[in-house]
Amino acid sequence: MKRNLIIGNWKMYATSIADAHVLATAVRNGVATIPGIEVVLCPPAIWLPEVANIVGKSTKVALGAQNMHFEVEGAFTGEISPGMVREMAKYCIIGHSERRQYFGETDIEVNEKVLAALKHKITPIICVGEQKKKANPDQPVRELKEALQHVPKKYCKEIIVAYEPVWAIGTGENAEPEYVARVVTKLRELVHTYTPILYGGSVKSANIKGYAARPEIDGVLVGGASVRASEFMKICEEWSLTKNLRNANK
Repeated sequence: MKRNLIIGNWKMYATSIADAHVLATAVRNGVATIPGIEVVLCPPAIWLPEVANIVGKSTKVALGAQNMHFEVEGAFTGEISPGMVREMAKYCIIGHSERRQYFGETDIEVNEKVLAALKHKITPIICVGEQKKKANPDQPVRELKEALQHVPKKYCKEIIVAYEPVWAIGTGENAEPEYVARVVTKLRELVHTYTPILYGGSVKSANIKGYAARPEIDGVLVGGASVRASEFMKICEEWSLTKNLRNANK
């Protein structure tokens, strides 16, 4: 059965523990009555314990980290290990374009992190995407191939792929749903039939319906809009309504 995932990447927002508390509580309460979706919140690492306490045993909301190191332990100041992540979260974003752009993360490092995540029973959310609009979509395909080196295909059920064209992230210019569907179809050839493949890049309530209407797309990775509780709830509700999940769950 296909999953419907809405992932909120808080990035370096929710800059106080009070902000994190209020936002996580609002999301937990708000999605409780929205049928058919799964929500993953990815706060800054320092707020993981606080958000974990709020999410608790919710069956609708899970917790994810924004990044992790691939080593089990060591002299890596400022990093967090897979074991540390696993204490708090079930998911981890890996290979986000901002990590690649600002911190020099390479395809090899992304692959090492994916392997480490799977070894520690963390679901990696693998981000791929092309740099320029109307560029050849071979780049996300290549990045996914590199990320999945030495990963047996049977384990592809244990991953999530997020197609995020770099030119659409934080720019307010989202990719057209039809184009996204074509890229997702190419990415699907590399993974399992039931591997969730999401779209990310300037996702908001005003454009979510177009992505939800495409059967190829299994959810969204939401950036800036995920730290505005009312907007995030609108995205979740519209996804559920458009996918007709309310009727499907009766």
